[in-house]
Amino acid sequence: MATCVVATASLATAAPKDKDKAKKKTPVAPAKDTSASPTSPTTPSATTPPPADEPPPKDMNGTDENPDRPHAVGMDEPPPVVTPAPMRKAGYPIEEALRPITLPKNMTEVSLDPHAAVDPFLSSATLRARYGITSKVQIGLAYGIGGIFDDPTTLAKDYGFRAGKTVGLDVTVLLQDWIGIRLGVPVYIDPVAVSITLGVPMKFTFGDKFAIGGLDDLLSVAVEKFPPSFYQEAYNAAAADAETTNTSQSRGDVRFSFYGIYQYEADLAIIGRIGFDIDDFSANRNNVGHGGITTFLRAGIQYTPRKYVDLGASLGFDDMAHGGSFDPQLYLAIRI
Repeated sequence: MATCVVATASLATAAPKDKDKAKKKTPVAPAKDTSASPTSPTTPSATTPPPADEPPPKDMNGTDENPDRPHAVGMDEPPPVVTPAPMRKAGYPIEEALRPITLPKNMTEVSLDPHAAVDPFLSSATLRARYGITSKVQIGLAYGIGGIFDDPTTLAKDYGFRAGKTVGLDVTVLLQDWIGIRLGVPVYIDPVAVSITLGVPMKFTFGDKFAIGGLDDLLSVAVEKFPPSFYQEAYNAAAADAETTNTSQSRGDVRFSFYGIYQYEADLAIIGRIGFDIDDFSANRNNVGHGGITTFLRAGIQYTPRKYVDLGASLGFDDMAHGGSFDPQLYLAIRI
């Protein structure tokens, strides 16, 4: 009996200790969810580092941002290759379309332009020289060397060569690369006749092939007796003869002349010119034949075998209303 009591007491005393042990056991971690793959993008592993091609930003808070810093687009792409514009050769161009209005400094050009009208037959030639004082200022000299025509002082036909009596001086000043102003003074020697000429030479170049221009001989105003002509010496001889009979003379003319140049090759240019002339500043002819509007047209080629030589030939009409004014012309220019 006593033994049973002792055993019972021992069990009762040991029971709470077992409960305490059960309470002090280490909690077991919940089972890992294996339904998702360790490599699934929706459940990345806590120990897996970020991919190598997506590094974390250096500046998480934006403290190093500079809104004024220039941003380059396409840093990985090579910069575009810029092709420089073609450089034009220095010096006076061989291409007529690219030549300036005035000669370069210290350059001299001498030219001759023989031509002849068909009916009535009139031939003439003018010797010209121009010199570049600077690249913007040019001086020119002209002399009508004469021609073959009928003597206006006789009633009978008397064709022959007659020396010219017209000389002139002109100055051209370049205002811009495309426009200048030209002032000239032609003088007929016997009897003395003087006029003032004004030109506004203009030239526009388009690329290396085309150029247009004109107004280089815009106005001629008689100052003494009649306005001398460099185009036909026969006109001057007729005007000088009219002075002996006190016949009224032309007061001058307005000439609107325009040209175009097509540079077919560097040494070959096709040149055309068109315009009209208002004689005596009047569209109507008077009883002595002055006045009226004349339309002219000319086309030709210019060949430059050397940079200092030009050879040219052209065909045209001095008066489109008169077929007899058909006028072939030659041209020679030499530069030094």
